[in-house]
Amino acid sequence: MNRILPLAAALALAAPSLVLAGQADICYSAATPSLPSPPPPDNTTVFHCPQAGSRTVPELAALGWQIVQMSPVTTPGADPTFPDIAVQLIVQKP
Repeated sequence: MNRILPLAAALALAAPSLVLAGQADICYSAATPSLPSPPPPDNTTVFHCPQAGSRTVPELAALGWQIVQMSPVTTPGADPTFPDIAVQLIVQKP
């Protein structure tokens, strides 16, 4: 009996995390030349996400996605001396 109680307690604590597994997605805005400096993203910026689709931040929020991180990333551009800039958005759904 002494061994069953700790095992049952451990399983009871682990069960909710197994049932409530969330989703995560990495999204990107369209890449733009880095010069002149592109404007920052706003509520009309469309992010392209493999799971969530192509949506704006307000649309993602309305669908239950939470913003985890937003950061600029560079990608090769048409001009080899200046990279293009896109915005990476990491979202999760609990």
